[in-house]
Order: sequence, then structure tokens, then C-alpha cells
Amino acid sequence: MEILMQLYPCALVVLAARSVVCVENLADVPCGRQWRREGRIVGGESANPGEFPWLVSITRRGGHFCGGTLINKRWVVTAAHCMCSGLIELPVEHVRVTVGEHDLAKRETPLAQEVRVRRLVLHPDYRCERYDHDIALLELDDAVDWSESVWPACLPKAGAESFSGREATAAGWGWLHETSSLGGRTDVLQKVTLLVVDNDTCRTWYKSKGKKNKILDSQMCAGYEEGGRDSCWADSGGPLMVGDDERITVVGVISSGIGCAQPKLPGLYTRMSNYSAWIRTYVQAS
Repeated sequence: MEILMQLYPCALVVLAARSVVCVENLADVPCGRQWRREGRIVGGESANPGEFPWLVSITRRGGHFCGGTLINKRWVVTAAHCMCSGLIELPVEHVRVTVGEHDLAKRETPLAQEVRVRRLVLHPDYRCERYDHDIALLELDDAVDWSESVWPACLPKAGAESFSGREATAAGWGWLHETSSLGGRTDVLQKVTLLVVDNDTCRTWYKSKGKKNKILDSQMCAGYEEGGRDSCWADSGGPLMVGDDERITVVGVISSGIGCAQPKLPGLYTRMSNYSAWIRTYVQAS
């Protein structure tokens, strides 16, 4: 058993307890710790300050436009499409990351910290205005300090389970409704509970609605057949998270979809476990 555990640690953890996720920790402290869990994204509710301390606001010219996930003191994971303006990659000097944020319209206590970005790394197979391999890394100019409102996320190991049928949480500062007159972008961080839908079912639902989107194995779907709850515009790049008794793990990156919260059109997320090894090559080399 000891030899098997060394060879296949994730598989045996899953067999022993389905609720435990085998994680990748790229930080110098225990990842995925939630400091405050008391209890809009579309159909969601306000999160509590410090509930998702790895979630960052990515800004351009002082305005929030995407979310991201802090994975250690210097690196953030986000969606690659957030880093494009049309077919052109954004100049790194135009991008800022704010950690410890909750209400974008108010001064935080403790203070949120805005950090310049030193380097932008798009996945090598990503192309602007597309959603295949929709993942990017931001290297921060300065290391952040850990606190109850700034903490690193756990990532799933490469080859982790699909998480199909699991409840997951998405969070961000995006639109509350796909029609702006019915709900604009929120200032207070929102969260929503979603169901991870297996890819075959998701493809069937999209096809039944006349959509020709190609849903790849490197993507995952989360939402409900009846709709009503979803991530939306400006939530892009933020995390899709599952929890167990030990920690929260970011299993997806908010990527794309058709509208927001429509029936049989769950949101599409970049499957984090497909990119864990790629992320590690940059983060551990720095």
C-alpha cells in the first residue's frame, strides 16, 4: 500500500473519500483556506469579506474588467481572452491586479493592494478572440503579503477527476443580468452555486438549443438545465471552486458561454487540471 500511495496518491485519495480533492499547492502556506464562510453573478448572492481571499480584480485604466486567482505570492491565473483587445495582446503595463478586494466602490479594511504586472504569459496554443486553451498567467511585480483577505488557492493535480455532478461555486464582480438594464456590473463580490455538468450532457443541451459550439475535453460546463444561475460578463478569468473538509480548490477558469443563465446553456470553464503541469513550469521556475 505504501508503494502504491507513492505512485498513485490522487487515485487512492479519491477511492478512500470522494469528497477529498488531490491538490497542487504552489505557495509557501497551506492553500485554499477560507477564513470566513458565513453565509451577482446571475442568480447569486453577495460573498462575505475574506470568503475567497485568492480572488483578485484585474483592472485596466482603473476599471475592473476580469477576475483572477492568486496561486502564490507572485502569480495569478486568469482567462487568456481577458488579456486581448480584439486580435491584439494587451500591453502588460496597462494591466493591474488588486488583491484583498471585496467592494470595488469602497475603501477596504485592511487596505486592498494594487500591484503592477511584470509579465503576461498566454498559453502557447491560445489565439485572441477564441476560447480554446483560454488560460493565462500574470507574474506580479511585487510579492503580496498573506492575510485573511489575501491567500493562495489550491489547484487540482493533473489528471484529477472530472468533478461532474459536484456542486461548485463561481465568484466575481460581473454583470447581474445579461441585459444591462435589468442588472449592471456589481461592486460587491458575488457568488453562485452551480452544478458541474458532464461534457456529453452539456454538448447535447447546446445542440438541442441549436448551438454549434465545440465543447472540448479541456473545458468543463457548470450550470443548470433550467438556467437561472450563471457567471456573466466581467466574471471572466475568475474561479470555479469545489470544496471538501480541508480546503477549497479552483477547478475551472470562467471562460465563455451563450448569454448568461439561459436554460440548457451552462457556462463554459477552462478545466484547470489540464493545465496544472503548464502552470507549474512557470511558477516553480520563478
